[in-house]
Amino acid sequence: MTPALKLDKPPVYVLHHRMLWRTFKSLQGELVKHDGGPAPVHIDKVLWHMLRDRQILCWFDPLNEGDMGLGSALPKGRKVEVLTTPKKPK
Repeated sequence: MTPALKLDKPPVYVLHHRMLWRTFKSLQGELVKHDGGPAPVHIDKVLWHMLRDRQILCWFDPLNEGDMGLGSALPKGRKVEVLTTPKKPK
């Protein structure tokens, strides 16, 4: 992929493995849209624990709105920005 094509696509927002539960839950609640039907009750907590243990990577892709990507590798040819828990001001 040429560098010009890489700049055309929006970045992928990756969740940091040290993200706190409340931040993970609020991001997922705001950005992930549930289509209906039965939903697993504790899937959010399971995903957060897997992210904390570095078993999976979680990311949000502006090209796939309303969905969170999960996997062992990030999409190739995309700029990556890391989302972390905001620090409290001193």
